Amino acid sequence: MRRLFLVSADGGRRPVMRSTERVDIGRPQQLARRLISVSERHRVDVEHDPVFGRARAWVRPRGTAWPMAEELFATAPARVIDKQDKNFEPEWEALTSGSTAQLPLA
Repeated sequence: MRRLFLVSADGGRRPVMRSTERVDIGRPQQLARRLISVSERHRVDVEHDPVFGRARAWVRPRGTAWPMAEELFATAPARVIDKQDKNFEPEWEALTSGSTAQLPLA
């Protein structure tokens, strides 16, 4: 999942833009173990809730000030579908690359 927290021309906060891509399907505990294992190998912080079998690993943690971008892998219910807000890719590219980039990729 990738999210963009953008500001308008007048400095107001725009609605959050999202891009979601399903990478795998499986049982919650199995997917959480896999995400934890891969995250640890790549030294990416991971959050795990063993009670519900969910895990999240931030490749690009959210900042504290708008505009900002966040990118993470997360286990989720199987009903989650691939989806992306209109114009997400150009907005992502503009915020995360070149001289306007806020955070380096991990």
